[in-house]
Amino acid sequence: VPKNIFEHCLTVRKTAIFLAKKISESRNKSIESVKIQINPDLVNCCALLHDLFKVVSLNLLGANKFHSYMPSKDEIEMWNKLKEKYPGMYEGEVAYEVFKEDYPELAISLKNISDPHKKDKSWEEMLVHYADWRTFRNKVVSLQERLNYLQEAYPKGKQIWEKDMKLIFDFEKKLSGIINILPENLAKEVLAEEMENGFK
Repeated sequence: VPKNIFEHCLTVRKTAIFLAKKISESRNKSIESVKIQINPDLVNCCALLHDLFKVVSLNLLGANKFHSYMPSKDEIEMWNKLKEKYPGMYEGEVAYEVFKEDYPELAISLKNISDPHKKDKSWEEMLVHYADWRTFRNKVVSLQERLNYLQEAYPKGKQIWEKDMKLIFDFEKKLSGIINILPENLAKEVLAEEMENGFK
């Protein structure tokens, strides 16, 4: 995994674990969260591995207008191997193929997280999806900032983006009501948690 993608995954993991913990803590306080059952191990693994095979969906690997990272020779070699072995697939499909025999639940969730057409994602999948959309490089940013980047980096029809944006903003509103943290304070709260307790 190229270093820049690995660092992104670590930040997504940190954010997703934080959100899962806050939902668990709110179960005694919020009527909405009583029925939400979160598997923290699944959140942890999905967040860490959600972009494990991201390079398979990239046409170019290297510095561009969005990223300055230059991949190593080994990273380029692995990119070429994955592109050859899994042509035309996206990262979730590859993860599903790799993990489906030994870790079927993980495999399905990794596939669902990166599937824009999957509308009934589990809470674990949505937490990771949301944490991913709140993470640019290795930093927690606003949803709008991340979406601005995604729209430019991955152009698709306006109607498709508007549909995706409505889903993620609706989830953000629901989530912030449950954990009682404003979206604009998430980065600060995650950092405070890390400073106080660290992340394993």
